[in-house]
Amino acid sequence: MANIRDLLDQRCILLDRSEQTIQGVIKTLTDQLHAVHPEQAPDNLVERLRDGGFHTTCMGEGCAITHARCPSMKKTLLAAMRLTPSLDLKALDGKQVVLVFLLVGPQKSSSFHLRILSKLARLLHQSDLREALITSKSSIDFHTLIADKE
Repeated sequence: MANIRDLLDQRCILLDRSEQTIQGVIKTLTDQLHAVHPEQAPDNLVERLRDGGFHTTCMGEGCAITHARCPSMKKTLLAAMRLTPSLDLKALDGKQVVLVFLLVGPQKSSSFHLRILSKLARLLHQSDLREALITSKSSIDFHTLIADKE
């Protein structure tokens, strides 16, 4: 099974970004995926996924995972954003979201998609990792923290 560190390119980790809505977060992250992986993530990815929809899960403790599957995707990809200021996504614990991960993959890879979602959720439930990601100085540090915990 692929590791999260293999799916998450350092160039797709955007730190200290300001977005007003989850739709803005998704648009920025899908645009970044296309910029970094033009051969694997189609142009206007967000529009191609609009019908199938994105599913956002607020995990609590300031973390959310947004995910979708797209028939025109060739490979599963991840992107991440640290928000400054945080965003109110009505999480059950009442905490605002600071970290958002976006997982997008091919339509045919549902079991792989679920395994990666589960693995990412388990990582984000580790308070030491979560805090380190929130305070990391660079996208390289952010990526290294995940790679070291896997």
